Amino acid sequence: MPASHVQGWNLVARILHWGVALAVLVEVPAGFVMAWTYAAHSDAEKARHILSSQIHHTLGMAVLLLAVFRILWRISHASPPPRGAHALERALAAALQGVLYLLLLAIPLSGWAALSSMAAGGGYPAPELWIFGVDGFGPQGFIPHIVPPVAWNAPVLFKYGFFARIHVWGLWLGLGVLALHVAGALQQHFVARNDVLLRMWKGQA
Repeated sequence: MPASHVQGWNLVARILHWGVALAVLVEVPAGFVMAWTYAAHSDAEKARHILSSQIHHTLGMAVLLLAVFRILWRISHASPPPRGAHALERALAAALQGVLYLLLLAIPLSGWAALSSMAAGGGYPAPELWIFGVDGFGPQGFIPHIVPPVAWNAPVLFKYGFFARIHVWGLWLGLGVLALHVAGALQQHFVARNDVLLRMWKGQA
């Protein structure tokens, strides 16, 4: 179907959009809990750390896969024409969307790289990458290391701290961009009173 005839987002695009949004809404708080309970001493806190790690890692890999599929779907399928009173509004919306797509790839990949890069040593064990309750790096796992593992304090650049900083900075940047994205959608819905939000919610206003 020509792009000019598309009035709303198709069902697959809407499922991918809201599915990623829901995964991020759960994954990010789980990541904070995982970090806060890393040095847990009580059994309850250790259990909370394991559970939050499993949720964060599993959903992080899911977000990465969904983001790849969503980008491929967007490239191969027509999208509805942009809304906005001015060309600048439409350009800003497109730029924000592009940055969000980039971050949906970069943030999970940097987290995966951080865990991949850390070997046992320097007083710390090798980390797990939990996927549905199974350590993806373990004997029964199926997740590869995407960078060579070294001790966290090894005299090299590409180690845990390097990738972890990218992961954290990407998270804060992503939260800021996401806030602008949500604010823009709400502005279009309640102030400009067009169908931008409805097109993503039910396909066509």
